[in-house]
Amino acid sequence: MAFYADKDEDLARIVAERLTETGLGVCARYLELIADVVRGKVEMDALVAELTIGETYFFRHREQFDALRDIILPEALVRNEATRSLRIWSAGCATGPEPYSLAIMLKREFGHRIAGWNVSILGTDINQKFLARARDGRYDEWAFRVTPDAVRRECFDAVGKQWQIKPEFKDWVSFQYHNLIRNRFPSLLDNLSAFDVIICRNVVIYFSRETVEALVPCFRESLVDGGWLVMGHAEPNIELFRDFRTVNTEGAVLYQRVDRPLPSRVAPKVVLPIPEPPKRSEPRSARSTKPKPAPRPQVAVGPASDGEVAAVRALADQGKWSEAMAACDRLIAANVLDAVAHFYRALVAEQLGDLEGCETYLKRAIYLDRHFVLPHYHLGLFLWRRNDPAGAMRSLRNVVALLRPLPDDFVLAHGDDITAGQLRETVGMHLDLIGAA
Repeated sequence: MAFYADKDEDLARIVAERLTETGLGVCARYLELIADVVRGKVEMDALVAELTIGETYFFRHREQFDALRDIILPEALVRNEATRSLRIWSAGCATGPEPYSLAIMLKREFGHRIAGWNVSILGTDINQKFLARARDGRYDEWAFRVTPDAVRRECFDAVGKQWQIKPEFKDWVSFQYHNLIRNRFPSLLDNLSAFDVIICRNVVIYFSRETVEALVPCFRESLVDGGWLVMGHAEPNIELFRDFRTVNTEGAVLYQRVDRPLPSRVAPKVVLPIPEPPKRSEPRSARSTKPKPAPRPQVAVGPASDGEVAAVRALADQGKWSEAMAACDRLIAANVLDAVAHFYRALVAEQLGDLEGCETYLKRAIYLDRHFVLPHYHLGLFLWRRNDPAGAMRSLRNVVALLRPLPDDFVLAHGDDITAGQLRETVGMHLDLIGAA
């Protein structure tokens, strides 16, 4: 981590603690453990938990919350009056005060305007212990050091010496594991696209400049046209955000995606490096004329053409969910046995707040093609967000079983270029998180 580039003693202390904890004693053996595809994941989680700083509190950096209240949210609500939806991503949310602060602000300041809206506030982090605490929603006094007592009494219940967030301020908020560097985004599959607001504060200080340069375009592509990016006070030079419209307020710098040419300021798109080009899955028509790699259980992906699927994804990426739903319905009407169309219809239904429809279409996609990995995966995440850990575990274990015969570099159809190895690792993270809850 770049954050520790000039903190050798701190890094050495943390690694020494892990050497003692694991009983390995020497760095060479510890590196072998980290590199192990099975045991390394568990230890990497433990190391990340020590390296990352989870200390945060409600309404941190008040000036930025003022900018959200006075500039960003009013603009987003006006822009979304037709769709009556709002999507916010808190990237690197730690133990959850930031997404809950956003929910509290929305309910208290704009509740009358967004009654009946489909509001989603997603918090992501790489530290599974932090995510478990975030889902619990219980905090010590220190987390409220800049929160007015009246707000705390209104939004939290006292539980011993702690404070539990009330259900009405929790129902818009969900949490999931995500690694900004290793997990690609935007991703319709992982619910990481078409956001109105992305907040990523005090996270990229851990990264090198080159990594940040690669991430900023990904954040931009994850926003709808007109969407806003809020970074921390200590984040890198403003030049990295040259493809955004910059808005300076008292105590905050805001970045807005505006899809029009920016003279002399457009930089080539930077993508995160991938070690080796993976093997890509073939469409059904191509596979019929070429030798089939073995083994390949994921063979039926439906007759929807690449162009038709791309059209649905383009609408979704722009936040045009109603139009995307209509496009999916046309695909299903053309072929009711199209598992791919049902899968995308499920993803769109969730964004429209149709949770029953989301579950129904995911199960239909699985029924139509039980080897289609991604509906199983998304159903697992959906059930976890719906507080059904047993169902989530079943679905994710089905993913593990379907992935078992596939090589790590096999690219899964309709998975945003995710490979079998990457999904295996991600599913393992989710299973660990659900099992620890």
